[in-house]
Amino acid sequence: MKTYRVEEVDGDSVVAGRSINANTPWVAAEMATGSEVTNARGDEQRWIRVTNEASGAVNRYAFKDRR
Repeated sequence: MKTYRVEEVDGDSVVAGRSINANTPWVAAEMATGSEVTNARGDEQRWIRVTNEASGAVNRYAFKDRR
């Protein structure tokens, strides 16, 4: 497993963050937020940044639409 820093972001401000051990950044995002996410991040106000703590690779996700 890898360690990821998962941050919930509102605009440009980090509102929550924690480290998660997971196999993929996608799974880390869902584990940390308790919500389904999508990699189709557009211009959402609230979004999730996942950083691989070893390599520094960054992934960005949006919360999945809950209609």
